[in-house]
Amino acid sequence: MKRHIKQIFMLLAGAGVLVSCQDDMESFDNRIYNTTDQVGMVYVEEEADSYTRTLQAELAMPASTDVTFTYAVDGTQVAWYNTAYSAAATLLPEEYYEIPEATVTIPAGATVSNGVEVRFKNLLTLDKEQVYVLPVSIEGSSIAALASRRTVYFVVKEASLVNTVANLRENSVCVPKWNNAHVLQNLSRLTAEALVKVDAFADGRGSNISTLMGVEAHFLLRFGDTAPNNQLQIAGRMPGATNDEKLTSSDWTVKADEWTHIAVTYDSSTHEVNVYINGVKKTPQTFTTFTGNVNWGRYYKEETETERSFWIGYSYDEDRYLDGDIAEVRVWNKVLSEEEINATNHFYKIYDPATNYNLVAYWKFNDGNGTTVTDYSSYGNDASATKVLTWNSVELPAK
Repeated sequence: MKRHIKQIFMLLAGAGVLVSCQDDMESFDNRIYNTTDQVGMVYVEEEADSYTRTLQAELAMPASTDVTFTYAVDGTQVAWYNTAYSAAATLLPEEYYEIPEATVTIPAGATVSNGVEVRFKNLLTLDKEQVYVLPVSIEGSSIAALASRRTVYFVVKEASLVNTVANLRENSVCVPKWNNAHVLQNLSRLTAEALVKVDAFADGRGSNISTLMGVEAHFLLRFGDTAPNNQLQIAGRMPGATNDEKLTSSDWTVKADEWTHIAVTYDSSTHEVNVYINGVKKTPQTFTTFTGNVNWGRYYKEETETERSFWIGYSYDEDRYLDGDIAEVRVWNKVLSEEEINATNHFYKIYDPATNYNLVAYWKFNDGNGTTVTDYSSYGNDASATKVLTWNSVELPAK
């Protein structure tokens, strides 16, 4: 984005071109503008009442003298925000924020400012039913600010249970180093869960398989294969066998473009698999040849046909990725009951995960940057994506 803005300035500088933006006309000589996203979210969660956000500005081209300016709260911009975003926010009161070092200088010959911290505090005392906005604008600069990038709007609101998710399109996640692999090995009973919104099920990309999680040629949760591409299939294979036993049912289907909670249970004593879609129990299925325990605590640096890794969003080859968003991936070493799966907020959050020892893996997919996916269980088996993840903001459950 910054590069594109600079290119526009350089092409139009000195040409006298006027462009309308945010209801005023701006000439493209040297301007100062915020590189911070125009709208930033500050979610108030139970675990913390203070947060820090950073502002940064840039010049379209270097100036011959120092450029000094101030970041200041501009309450007059609340009305513009509400109109532009169809919102009903009120100005965040002064006692809930501070900008300790608000004055910034971009030295002559440079283009980028230092970061300026906006500190939010005491947020747990705010009215949870109200949405607040803090407009912070560039003021007092010797070089005019680009009106459309002059103000950053920090929106302060009560957090939803899930606010950040990861997109797995052409990506996948594994555990590069197990700290406690044993907790996912030799599972005689298990429950695997995930919250997903599939953008498109596999079709025409070399495979009709979209992988959810598991180990290829051992115990794998996937969509497609011998079933329709939006129908869940559980594939199990005993050691030494050459083919999977595949379980599915016509009511194990998931709709695209909808957030869906999926829970799969397996009990090796009965060989029975149960699938829950949004808490609704579907037709049970029973393995006849796969009768063993599940070993998901596996990682091999280089996979072979007999030594496969545990993956989320990958199996066999890269065409079998999950094309969509994912969150709340969990593995339990017990069979959750229908009541437990449908407990209040269970689809979206596990409270006190570190004290629940039956929860052997809990990847929330809420990290928000990079490739790391933290394990929130007590076992610390952090996962990692093969490429930098695309992180998306959501509000789940929808209010």
